[in-house]
Amino acid sequence: ARADVTMPASWSVTPGTALAIATAATAVAIASSLVPSLSVQEKLRRAEERCKHLESQVAMLQRQVKESANQIVDPNADIEKQDDITHDAIVQQQKKQQPPTIEDETQADGGIFLKRVGTIRSIYRLCVGTPRQGLLCPNARGCIELDKIGDSSSASSVIGLEQYSHIWIIFVFHLNTKSSNPKRIKSKIAPPALGGKKVGIYATRSPHRYNPIGITLCKIDRIEKIAKTKHTEERIQIHISGLDLVDGTPVLDIKPFVPTYDSVPMDVRLPSWVEGGLATKRNVVIGQDALDDLTVILEKDKNALQFYGQRYGEKTVQETVEYAVECIRQVLAIDVRSNFQTKKAREGKFQAERAKRLQGAAAAAAADGGRGTNAVASDVCTQQLDNLLIQYVVDETSDTKRSTSVGSGAEDTVIVVSIKLLEKE
Repeated sequence: ARADVTMPASWSVTPGTALAIATAATAVAIASSLVPSLSVQEKLRRAEERCKHLESQVAMLQRQVKESANQIVDPNADIEKQDDITHDAIVQQQKKQQPPTIEDETQADGGIFLKRVGTIRSIYRLCVGTPRQGLLCPNARGCIELDKIGDSSSASSVIGLEQYSHIWIIFVFHLNTKSSNPKRIKSKIAPPALGGKKVGIYATRSPHRYNPIGITLCKIDRIEKIAKTKHTEERIQIHISGLDLVDGTPVLDIKPFVPTYDSVPMDVRLPSWVEGGLATKRNVVIGQDALDDLTVILEKDKNALQFYGQRYGEKTVQETVEYAVECIRQVLAIDVRSNFQTKKAREGKFQAERAKRLQGAAAAAAADGGRGTNAVASDVCTQQLDNLLIQYVVDETSDTKRSTSVGSGAEDTVIVVSIKLLEKE
């Protein structure tokens, strides 16, 4: 037998494999030399068997070499391509580890999605007549009903809030009317205090803005936890006063008021029309008939009002009447409107009960309101506050101190003639 083995050219064997084959062949040769003299045919038979055995071992070694080669990166591969693949893999891994930011969402969708955190419940159901700033009407009341966000706890979200006296409320002007032309966006506004003149939208507090978002400051009266029942979940209500928001307003966020952060030195600068508007209030006269109406309403039902009465700290009917009447006075004193709306009020052509949001309740008030059953007179204006329909007339003044008051009615006199009860919702 031969000690050398010729390998086919197509075989690719590592030096270690070749050494193993050569060693096996040498072993065969030595073994053959030690075997006693045999016939030529027998020797050939045994050599053939040993060759077949060696071929099977070589085939096995070839498979192992091939498997090892598949696990090794080809040194001649495109290094740049491998770098790109590695970079992409790292980026994908980082995305899995880091949550997306608001900036990421803005770039992807072209906008920012905001979730409502609560809803306003207030004495105002209509936009018209709602004060332009709540702190000008400290007796105006309402509450924020917090929503349950995901698996968070509404009760936990207000822990510590009771230690503050005031809060900022960020909200949406949800009753704004939209233009039929989406491309028509006004950049100027005519504030009532300017008597028809216009300024840039960013120089006003107008609700009609590019993004209908507002901010207001309110006083915290108390925080109420309403226990869970068989049919309802646990609810949290933040009772507030000095409110200027319409019932149903979506709340986007609540932040505590901190004077050091949120107040500025007294040397602030304001336009003259703003300073003059703040200093001007309408004279409001509450007629005796109106006082009697409200007294009768509360004597019949101490809980007739949603945000006034024993549940809110007033101990007697008289206290409730006084607090509610003062709220009526505060709201009507600063109810400054556009030239068009002012003209309607002076002519007695503004009736709140015509609004869609009040039609059902106003019908009940006309049928059974105040001390009588008479419907609202055609020359009398009406304003809704809480569950009340306030009837009043506007007496235009002929001696105005500010020229802009002629169009806005800021110096007119308002006389409340009657108060009727609206049907509770």
